[in-house]
Amino acid sequence: MRRKKKKFFKRLIIALLIIAMANTALRAIKKGTASITIPEGANSIEISEILKENGLINSKTYFLARLYFSQYRGKLQYGKFKIDKNAFLNTIFDTLSKDGAKKETISVTIPEGFSVEMIGDRLESLGLCTKAEFENAVKSDYDYDFLKAIPKSKDIKYRLQGFLYPETYEFYSDETATNIVDTLLKEFDKRVSPLNIPKDKIFEIITKASMVEREAKLDSERDIIAGVFENRLKKNMRLQIDATVAYAATNGRYNINRVMKRDLKVQSKYNTYMYSGLPVGPICSPSIKSISAAQNPKKHNYLYYHTDTAKNDGSHIFSESYAEHTSTIK
Repeated sequence: MRRKKKKFFKRLIIALLIIAMANTALRAIKKGTASITIPEGANSIEISEILKENGLINSKTYFLARLYFSQYRGKLQYGKFKIDKNAFLNTIFDTLSKDGAKKETISVTIPEGFSVEMIGDRLESLGLCTKAEFENAVKSDYDYDFLKAIPKSKDIKYRLQGFLYPETYEFYSDETATNIVDTLLKEFDKRVSPLNIPKDKIFEIITKASMVEREAKLDSERDIIAGVFENRLKKNMRLQIDATVAYAATNGRYNINRVMKRDLKVQSKYNTYMYSGLPVGPICSPSIKSISAAQNPKKHNYLYYHTDTAKNDGSHIFSESYAEHTSTIK
């Protein structure tokens, strides 16, 4: 048995030497480089055919034999390559094993306060996926503990609303919508886990944080505004948050300058002018600052606030009574 193996390898080596000599003899001086594309999933035989067609090798058999006994076996990558037509086989192996799989990437910034609808619009404008693909991906199931606390309600438009973390991401141009959603959820998990929010409270906190995000313009006011929410809820007052009306009235795109009287009557469980308590769910993706504010609202007696038009710097005037509130409106 051992003798047969020795004879086989001896014959194989001789055959390789003959092919090598023939390959060298056939080698001619060629000018320029060849641009080739190795498709994802291509095996070594398919790669050898591409190289042969582009004049980079003379013998597919010799290429495969050399590859089999080399350190590059199983390491050739897919992608686009430029290879010198006079390159030796080891150089070709080295190039195919190191310079492949370089896909085009697209940078995506998801600002704080963006909704699912707005994220879908941005992804489509960048050519990563269509709005429909993204919205379908948002409706898929993902394995994160914090998602288990989301109530099952037909009134919640997107159950992942509020949990797609706002940040700048780098995605491959051929990334799937499902992978994009998973990346945003993973970032949420990484950022929010250190806050140690109880699982049975996280949906409520993110809902409040999403309102803080859309209402607050200054970091110094986030916890004050969160405190107003708490005070109104304790007194069973309707929250009457303009941002919830804007979400319902604009189909999640916030593309209006101000909420009009007619908007206050929009029939939606997100509309806190029409319905008591919190909206049915988050209305955007809040920042970690807004989440912290919702988790730790400032204690005070304010029940009302409105934009300080005199300062015009995004700040608000806070009041404890309705009379005080109306007296400061100009």
